[in-house]
Amino acid sequence: DLYWGFERNLRFLSPMLSLGFAGSSALVVGSRAGHGSRMSAPMMANVADTLATMQGPDLYWEEIGPLQDPPKEESDFKEYDTFSTFLAACQQHGVDLTQPDITVLAPGNVACEQFSAVAGPLTKAVCEYHVIKGVVNKDSLGSADLTTVEGSTITYRRMFRKDFLDNAFCGQPSSPPRTSYCANVKADNGLIHGLNEVIYPGWSESSGGYGSGGGAAPPAETGR
Repeated sequence: DLYWGFERNLRFLSPMLSLGFAGSSALVVGSRAGHGSRMSAPMMANVADTLATMQGPDLYWEEIGPLQDPPKEESDFKEYDTFSTFLAACQQHGVDLTQPDITVLAPGNVACEQFSAVAGPLTKAVCEYHVIKGVVNKDSLGSADLTTVEGSTITYRRMFRKDFLDNAFCGQPSSPPRTSYCANVKADNGLIHGLNEVIYPGWSESSGGYGSGGGAAPPAETGR
């Protein structure tokens, strides 16, 4: 009797167990499909959106630190810079930072302010000169074609253990209180390298233009 009772119960439970296994199997299959669909097409932000949200160069109090209340050390961290000035100038002049396969050389706000104090606001030509045609890794700057959207070609030099692009050095890590500049920041349409200074068309080492070698920047352009 015990055997036959067990067999009857098993016959009664079998259809329910089958349905349960089928449902759980469908659930597992569906979950895998959904997970796979999310992973199959990873997306990053474009260069413009990345620059708008990422931290810029690290800034320190330097010589104005002791003048604060309370006083601060010159080597004390102050804040992170941003790229809002450069982004605003690109937007104003219609320089597209969402176009495919570009490398953007991004100056922070401090660099833009220093340049503008000498040469005026960033022009369209200056903004375009910060956009290289093609995706160029920092390690390839010395051998790659550095033709810009503006049409001119940037000059690469290796000096003082730094990678120089015209008057600025690029993608340089440093220890505090020296400021670091980013390199090889990936976006879905290219790469971003940080600059310590604004670069501009027409610079040459022999002319001693504005920047690391001193001198003045060219006059502000009109009509661009």
